[in-house]
Amino acid sequence: MKCKTLLSLILAAPLPVYSQLEMPVRMQLDGPTNEDRQVTGLADPTQTDAALSVDAVRTGTVNRATTAGTLHLEGSVQPGPFVLSPGQVVTIVPQEANETGADLDLDNTGAHPLVKWGGVPLDSADLTAGTPARLVFDGVNWQLLNWNARPCPTGSKPANAGHCVDTETRGTGTYYEAVAACTDRGGRLCSFGEWSSACRRDPAFLPTVTNYEWIEDAANNPNDGKVMGRGYNGPDPMEGLACEWGWTQSPTIISLYRCCYDR
Repeated sequence: MKCKTLLSLILAAPLPVYSQLEMPVRMQLDGPTNEDRQVTGLADPTQTDAALSVDAVRTGTVNRATTAGTLHLEGSVQPGPFVLSPGQVVTIVPQEANETGADLDLDNTGAHPLVKWGGVPLDSADLTAGTPARLVFDGVNWQLLNWNARPCPTGSKPANAGHCVDTETRGTGTYYEAVAACTDRGGRLCSFGEWSSACRRDPAFLPTVTNYEWIEDAANNPNDGKVMGRGYNGPDPMEGLACEWGWTQSPTIISLYRCCYDR
């Protein structure tokens, strides 16, 4: 009798339950309340045929890989096993910034080039350490889906999705000296459109303009260079400074300049 009672107490004790359910027919949850019509407690999947919770989808748990390497990126997709096929979408988290022309090999399925818009190979640091990147396999290449713009160089800010512009003028020089200085910084003189657009869009830009600034666009006179910030807005000279005013002058005159940078 004592043994039987002890067994009953053990069976009645709460124990963690782990189970796997396979059903040959559709399962219909038809409880009277929302709480009765749900499956709870699903852990993150470890196999490709496992049930998947909304939380796992939202957090990007599936089809996710941490990659190592800079020129040849390698990683293992979770959950496994991973089968590569056209249309496959994965999220990778690089541990280092990539080198130019990098490729990706997931679970030893082969190294395939990493490309961005237009099939262009990745530039260096298009993938930054610790930043998730969404990719789709097109049958030949891994195409980068998300826009991973590189950060602007120190002392500059985004002007739009395509380029950055210096927040202050870099110095003074001739047109040729300005071109060389911006090139040495990994940038270039801004075009007319880039300079005027950044000036109009950013209220903090015009207060940094104190005089003529060199830009890259050619002048009407082959012996002149183009400047912006003051000068003319049509046939008449204008007083003061503005985003649309410009002029031409000899490329050997000393003027201010600032640089633009591709993102």
